[in-house]
Amino acid sequence: MADTDDTTTAAAASGGSQQQTRKRFQKRTLSAEYLQEDYEQNTLGTTAGFFCAIWAAWLMGEHFSSMFTTFDYPDLDSDGRYHFGGKDVALVVLITSKLLFVRAGLFRYVLRPLLRSLGALTFERQQALAEHAFAGLVYTGSAIAGAYFVGWPRLDSMGLASLCGGAHLDEGVSAEFKVFVLGQCALRLAAFVAEFFEGENRPGYFRRIAIQYLLVGVLASAGLLGRIAFVGLVTLAIDLPSVFAAVSGVSSALPACLQQVMSAVAGIVATFSALVVVPSLTYASVSNSIIASTQATTGTDTVASWQDTIESKINSVVSIKFIRPFMFETESRGTSQATGFIVDASNGIILTNRHVVSAGPIVARAIFNNQEEVELKAIYRDPIHDFGFFKFDPALIKHTKLEEIALYPEGAKVGVDIRVIGNNAGQQVSILASSISLIDRNVPELGEMTYNDSNTFYIQASTNGSGGSSGSPMINIAGQAVAIVSAGLTKASTDLYLPLDRVKCALECIQAQTEVKRGTIQTTFQYRSYDKVRRLGVSEAVENIVRQDTPGGVGMMVVKTVLPEGPGQIAGLEEGDVLYRINDKTVAHFVLLEELLDDSVGQTLDMTVIRGNTSVEVKVNVQDLHALQPSQMLQVGGTTMSNLSFQLANYYRVPVSGVIANWLFCILEEVTAVQPYLLKSINGKAVDNISQVIDVIKTIGNNECVPVKYFHISDYYKNSLIDGSIKISHLWNQVALYTRNDSTGLWDTDEITDLPPAREIEPTNVIFPAIRNAEAAKLENVVHSIVKVKCMIPIFIEGNVNRVNVGFGAIVDAEKGLVVVGRETVASTASRVTITIAGTAIIPARLVFQHPTVSYAIVQYDPKHLGTTKVRAIKLSDKALEAGDSVRLLALSKHETPVCLSAKVSNILPIETSIFEPPRWRSINTEVVQLDNPTALNYGFGVIVDDNGDAQALWLEYIKAKKNMCVSGMPVQTLVPALRALQRDEEPEPRSLKVEIQPLAIVKVRQAGLSKERCDEIQSAASSRSQLYQIKRVEALSKAQGVLQELDIVVSINGKLAMTLGDFDVQFTSPSLEIVVLRDSLEHTLQVETTESKQEVRKVVGWAGALFHAPHKTVLQQTNTVPSGVYCADVAFSSFSYEYGMEEGHWVTHVNDVATPDIDSFERAVNACQDNEHVRVKVISSKARPNVLTIKTCYHYWPTRTLVKDQESAEGWRYV
Repeated sequence: MADTDDTTTAAAASGGSQQQTRKRFQKRTLSAEYLQEDYEQNTLGTTAGFFCAIWAAWLMGEHFSSMFTTFDYPDLDSDGRYHFGGKDVALVVLITSKLLFVRAGLFRYVLRPLLRSLGALTFERQQALAEHAFAGLVYTGSAIAGAYFVGWPRLDSMGLASLCGGAHLDEGVSAEFKVFVLGQCALRLAAFVAEFFEGENRPGYFRRIAIQYLLVGVLASAGLLGRIAFVGLVTLAIDLPSVFAAVSGVSSALPACLQQVMSAVAGIVATFSALVVVPSLTYASVSNSIIASTQATTGTDTVASWQDTIESKINSVVSIKFIRPFMFETESRGTSQATGFIVDASNGIILTNRHVVSAGPIVARAIFNNQEEVELKAIYRDPIHDFGFFKFDPALIKHTKLEEIALYPEGAKVGVDIRVIGNNAGQQVSILASSISLIDRNVPELGEMTYNDSNTFYIQASTNGSGGSSGSPMINIAGQAVAIVSAGLTKASTDLYLPLDRVKCALECIQAQTEVKRGTIQTTFQYRSYDKVRRLGVSEAVENIVRQDTPGGVGMMVVKTVLPEGPGQIAGLEEGDVLYRINDKTVAHFVLLEELLDDSVGQTLDMTVIRGNTSVEVKVNVQDLHALQPSQMLQVGGTTMSNLSFQLANYYRVPVSGVIANWLFCILEEVTAVQPYLLKSINGKAVDNISQVIDVIKTIGNNECVPVKYFHISDYYKNSLIDGSIKISHLWNQVALYTRNDSTGLWDTDEITDLPPAREIEPTNVIFPAIRNAEAAKLENVVHSIVKVKCMIPIFIEGNVNRVNVGFGAIVDAEKGLVVVGRETVASTASRVTITIAGTAIIPARLVFQHPTVSYAIVQYDPKHLGTTKVRAIKLSDKALEAGDSVRLLALSKHETPVCLSAKVSNILPIETSIFEPPRWRSINTEVVQLDNPTALNYGFGVIVDDNGDAQALWLEYIKAKKNMCVSGMPVQTLVPALRALQRDEEPEPRSLKVEIQPLAIVKVRQAGLSKERCDEIQSAASSRSQLYQIKRVEALSKAQGVLQELDIVVSINGKLAMTLGDFDVQFTSPSLEIVVLRDSLEHTLQVETTESKQEVRKVVGWAGALFHAPHKTVLQQTNTVPSGVYCADVAFSSFSYEYGMEEGHWVTHVNDVATPDIDSFERAVNACQDNEHVRVKVISSKARPNVLTIKTCYHYWPTRTLVKDQESAEGWRYV
């Protein structure tokens, strides 16, 4: 309400002059009559002020309730909402008291009796003194109330730094608040003194008050006093009528009722201004947002503000797609995507997670919100915390206005509303809303062989993020990043965020082109609350000191892990020690701890820890944390090796020493799981770092088998050392050293070529062990002919999916060194084969023949490698097996001991197998032998012999369908033609109709329209089964295609009824056949040429991370048309081919609009493609769907290489 002067009001009411009124008031006493008159005159103003106060309390009720329970003091710069805290209590009390005091007679009635002792003073001076005295009490009470509710916290815990330009008093209370309170008290005191000595000079008093309030308002509006702006304006508005009257004297002529109306209107306007208009305008100037009164009251966000914030920052957030070519440290190879955001637009610096930037080689690109794309290079990855930086060239961005997001780690406070903008679930742009719930959470433990952070707090918020959101910024309403997404809980909507304190420091160093210093004592700390550290021995006195030195903290840091042989252990730190001081500074926060470590690299720190009830002083040397992060990687084929990193050593609590090998099975002779191992020694020489490994490898000849000792890192403290052997092929296993280059973002490659050639294999004499099984001993020659066969497949071609296959085979020619083995064991034409004889001698072998339809292959070893060992081959029987024959099965158990089983032939049936996607080899048109002894099903290989020990069948594995294996016998008569050719030193090239057939019962043949005469002929000739065979598939590009058709029923071949599979064997030796088929109920006589079964794949081209070759047999079996002579056999999931959509089974028809009808033209086309460019590749899928892919080249990691079949080379293949 307006503060009108009683003198002026009385004069106006009586109609007398102002001078007469003043004289009359000087003589009057504080009579009940006057008090009643004064009360009546101010009823309207008092009532209005009272109801305005009630209205204000109602509006703020919700905020008061939350204030008294949470005492939240958010920073308006980071939050932008009108929250109420302890400081607001003082301001609201001040305003409300002012409103009630100015025109409420109640206050005057209470105070005036206290001033009766000053009876010598005039009434108006008593009134003025009372007013100023009460105002001083109100302001002083407000200061006390504010201090009580604020609690005199630590400097920034109130979040008021931005309101007063960062200035605070030593005791921690906002300078703005204290200046305001003291200033108002001083003004009131000055007015009181001036009024006491000045007497009746009321116009001068009002002028002074007006100038004072105007000055406060001007200073506050200029931003010098922050939130005090609206208080100065409110007090000015309250006294506006009186000020106007005192200065101009206009109101003295106004009627009393009009003056009271003016007072009421002024009071309402002042209240509304205090509660709505002025705070909104003031807060808008501070937080650059518009805040509505009702939204501030209900706690809802201002839609326009968040929308403006997101619109202004969304272009600063990018989707990152990246490829890791190799497995390195904790990161597996492959393609993935994440999020990043620009933190330096002029230099093109993007912040994201460390597990995105990766510790090893990476190729990445950023995609902006408008789909503009730019290449990234990794310039920094933190050795321990989950953040890193990419860099791009801003000059390459043509269509996006580059804006950066400022890092504001101080803005991370509990209760702050945030938004997370990122590539959540791979959707490029998603916006998640939440509020910060924790800011001092310990780091999560994400598991073994993965990234784990340490020595930092994590921030927690329920944003329910998923894959792709890693690296997303957590922004406040001002558009500042207060944290970065790092991890999430799988069984909850909670996400975890990395604070930006050290991130900001690292960015500033990179911008200044200085080294980012990171120190370590190889010790991990964990934050624990005061009640827990007291149980560890912290005294009450120490706790009081820590609480005083670190207000707002709730605990201290405790040593969690001290790595063996590290500086912490050398200094004497132990698990459970409570950190107290470093260099006489109380340290109870990770930010200060890391500041001290980073600033002291190469120096010594004086640390004080509490151990039990004792204070222990230690001196610890600070190491360079970057030196513990490997920057080199050795590639040996598919195996990668590097020095053990601090990241892995810290998780497994082992010394930071040794060499870790990923995918070691690629060079191991033993079959092991795909997991990292620590190398102990190679070829008898200890290896502690990569340099030592290189020195040892340079002494190993091509394909030389040497011993290796290794163990899994988790077994460091166990007796779990593994003794094995490795073989390094200079053809399949390129040896290269990769070194990180942060200036280019690549890992420079240095191929190691000074490797020794293959050494002559020394002959090994084998002594066969005695056979303890009596039945097997009778067939000693057969047992000794069974050998172990191991096949390593270095590249995936022809649909093969297994890297290592191990099985057994049987020697069929000792002089030539020929061994027959199951096709499932030697599945690829590109194979490294070794055989083990009698569990003693391991000698190399090479593939010489694979049957196109029957499940067997023949490999050959050099008999000279066995010295004087007398090896015997199995003798093949000429007698075909029949159902009911008694036989014996000789096999080797899993311990490679001989087993002899007696059985009978239960049946001989054609095997049925299903097709695979992508197509891979399978057995077709084959009859197999089944035995009645169920124990035989436990063995994957064996020899079925008769009573004389002659082999009648080989017991082999067959894949009937995906992950569906079976074992059956293959009659030895099937392999005789190929064996005879090899014994003549000829390459077997059986001819074939190139069709797949299936048996069809005679009843179905009758239904298909076969004549009665033919049916009678078939039944008369049938010995066991009355059946014919139906053509199921005709192989594409074969000579039979277009002559024979699917569903044709083969009646006869060259005039003989085709009732068994043996009747089709004539195709293997005849260039042409006369075939009678039943088609559409009519018999047709056809002349069908057979096709040579030559090896289709003789050249393999590796390009952009994919392998291409001519279509192999199985592909041709499963298609009617061949779009191209170029077939995609394999795509590395860590390559650009995979990322841009190339798939196994695609046919390539064009490269950059150049037709590629065969593998040679494809080779020429890709060799013409430049590095680091997008190549248009036209493909047709296995389902005949055309598409155009744009595949990017990167010859640094995925060079173009051509591999050709060469029987003269030791490996059977060579690179050209």
